Amino acid sequence: MAPTGKGKLKIEIKKIEKQKARMVTFSKRRQGLFKKAQEYANITGSQIAVLVFSPAGNPYVHGSPSFDAVTDKFLSVHGGASSSGQVGAHHNEADVCRTPTPFHLVLQNHHNEANVCRGFLMALEDKIKRCRSAEDLSAVKAELEEVRVKVLERLKHIEEDEFVTSLLNC
Repeated sequence: MAPTGKGKLKIEIKKIEKQKARMVTFSKRRQGLFKKAQEYANITGSQIAVLVFSPAGNPYVHGSPSFDAVTDKFLSVHGGASSSGQVGAHHNEADVCRTPTPFHLVLQNHHNEANVCRGFLMALEDKIKRCRSAEDLSAVKAELEEVRVKVLERLKHIEEDEFVTSLLNC
């Protein structure tokens, strides 16, 4: 008996016009992209970092062993400037272009944000150690409450985006 299904159909690659459908497709394909990237890393033994911005502008990252480890390595290798201006023009890693590209700048921004967070936490730990009175600790508590409010606002924004995506998946 001959198969009656259509099998895998080629689809035209074009922007999805409906925003809800575009968000659903973004979410599903992002997960697929991250899965394929992980599979690639597993079978080749390579290190990978994937950075994707949603249509809403939210960044999503995946890396093996971790996004930070791979981007830190990239930034340490590509920290200087080169006259060639050609990324990937050479096979030797030491010869790859060191001119900042938009992608390089995004990685640098991510790296800087991570360093700011680490610095904030280290400063906070130091500040707590230096507290000698209830008044000092109350001041630190007030600062933490301000940070907490900002974190909750950001979390609410992310959860709203995820909620909309989950509604679209129904």
